[in-house]
Amino acid sequence: MAPFRCILETDRCQKPWQPPRTKGWRLMPETEGPVAFTQICLVRHGETAWNREQRLQGHRDVPLTDLGQQQAEAVARRLAEGHWDAVYSSDLMRARYTAEVIAKACGINFVTDPRLRERSYGQLEGLTRTEIAQRYPHLVGHGWEHEHSGVEPWERMADRAQEALADMTARHKGSRLIVVSHGGWIRALLGRLFPNWDLKSPIDNTSITVLHQEGDKWRLLVANDISHLVEPRISQGDVV
Repeated sequence: MAPFRCILETDRCQKPWQPPRTKGWRLMPETEGPVAFTQICLVRHGETAWNREQRLQGHRDVPLTDLGQQQAEAVARRLAEGHWDAVYSSDLMRARYTAEVIAKACGINFVTDPRLRERSYGQLEGLTRTEIAQRYPHLVGHGWEHEHSGVEPWERMADRAQEALADMTARHKGSRLIVVSHGGWIRALLGRLFPNWDLKSPIDNTSITVLHQEGDKWRLLVANDISHLVEPRISQGDVV
């Protein structure tokens, strides 16, 4: 099979990079057993009604739409083509359902970890950007972070994302892992690993983002790959 195309490295990031939205990605050979690197496949959950309505979900449990379930099944079929050693998931319903479909297709169990949750948006959860601007104009332009808003600081989410990744890679050295999480969480993690990563880059529903770890170096090989979604999609918000 064709090798992955390296697009960012932890020690070689020169300028912000805009990822392709539908770049095709080919699975690694299906050889079982330890390999020289650890592979992490990040998957965002399928679409929810609040995604469609552009509402901040945060820690709210919102189920997948029919389209979201179809997206989960599509990414599961694709990932089932390769060999995987473990599946981890956020414990929120939308991620958990997506992970369950993937794990079943791959013939393995999945484990939930609350550190993989989306950013908590406190009292802003359930609101659209327009509603936030109308009700809380003092939060606009400040990342919605305010001591009384209940919004989790971005850096705190990035801390728990990095901590969870470190624990998983220490536990599964030389393995291939699937991690099902959320758009904001994936962006925060990429921002930590690759300082010049553009945090505004899209992470679409059930998109695939592939990382390799060799020693203390991380390589970002594919980002926001949605080539498994052949039907028209509904655009998603940046942070929900």
